[in-house]
Amino acid sequence: MIYSVYSVHSVVQGVLMETHQLRYFLAVAQTGSFTQAARQSNVSQPSLSIQIAKLEDELGGPLFERTRKGGRLTARGATFLPRAKTILEEMESAREDAKAQSGLTLGKVSLGCMPTTGAHLLPPILTSFRKAYPKIQVHLKEESSPDLARDLEQGEVELAIMDEAGLRPGLDHQAVLTEELLLALPAKHPLAGKNTLSLRQVAEEPFILMKSGHGFRQITLDLYRKAGLEPKVVFESGGIETVQALVAAGLGISLVPQMVAKFPGVSYAGVSSPKAERTLSLAWRKKAPLSPAAEALKKTISNIGRS
Repeated sequence: MIYSVYSVHSVVQGVLMETHQLRYFLAVAQTGSFTQAARQSNVSQPSLSIQIAKLEDELGGPLFERTRKGGRLTARGATFLPRAKTILEEMESAREDAKAQSGLTLGKVSLGCMPTTGAHLLPPILTSFRKAYPKIQVHLKEESSPDLARDLEQGEVELAIMDEAGLRPGLDHQAVLTEELLLALPAKHPLAGKNTLSLRQVAEEPFILMKSGHGFRQITLDLYRKAGLEPKVVFESGGIETVQALVAAGLGISLVPQMVAKFPGVSYAGVSSPKAERTLSLAWRKKAPLSPAAEALKKTISNIGRS
C-alpha cells in the first residue's frame, strides 16, 4: 500500500513510499546494522538493502553511510528519522481508528428527521442506540421532507426519517411506521365529538394549512384532491403546533398526524373517506454505501419500527 509522505512534512514533499521501507529504515537506524535490522524485520538482508536503496532514491540521496560495522545515519537520514517515526505513528493510529469504527466502538453518523416527528420518534430510537453503541456520535439535522431529500442527495446526512413527500428515485427507503391522519376541529365546533368524518362533510370549513415547503402540506393537498376537493385555506403556518393553536382558537379546521393529536381545545376525528394516512420511512442514497455506524443506526430504527 502506498502513502503520501508530503502530508506529514514539507521535507519530504511530493515523495511516495511504502510502509515497509519506512520500517526497514527505522530498524537500521535503531540497530545501526543492516544485518540485525534484516533479522529483526524477518527479511533477508539483500531484500532490506534493496528497499532502503529505493527509499534513498525517492528521497534524493543516501540516508546511511555504509561501513563495515553497519550503517550510520547521514545528515539527510537524521533529518528524515523523526518524520518517518511520525508517519508510522499516524498510520498506526489511523489503523486503530478504522478497526474501532469497524467494530463500532466509535464513529459518527448523521441523521435527518422532521422536527415534529423527531420529537416523538427520536427519543426511543436514540436511547436504544446509545445503550448499544455509547461511543458513536449521532449528528441530528431537522428539516422538512423535501429538504431532507436534498440533504441526502448532497451527502449532508447519511440517513433520514421522512414522509412520502420527500421520497425520490435516487433514494432507497424502508417503512418505519404508518399512522392515521386526523381532522382537527375546534372543541366547540358543531361536528366536534364525531368519531369519523368525510372530507366532504367539512369541505366548506375554513382550513389552516402548513406553509409551502413542508412535506405535510403536499400530503394534505393530495388527500383533498383525491376526494375531488380543494381546502378553503385561511391561514398557513410553518409549525404543526401553531396550526393546532389556531384550530383551538376557532379560526378553522386542519388535518394533523395522529402522533401530535393531543392539543387542548381541539377535537379530533378520523377521516372516513378517502383513507387518510401517511407512512414514515427511513431513507438513504441508493449509490452511497452506508458507514458501519449508519448501518447500526439503520438496524436500530428498523427494530424500533417493528416493535
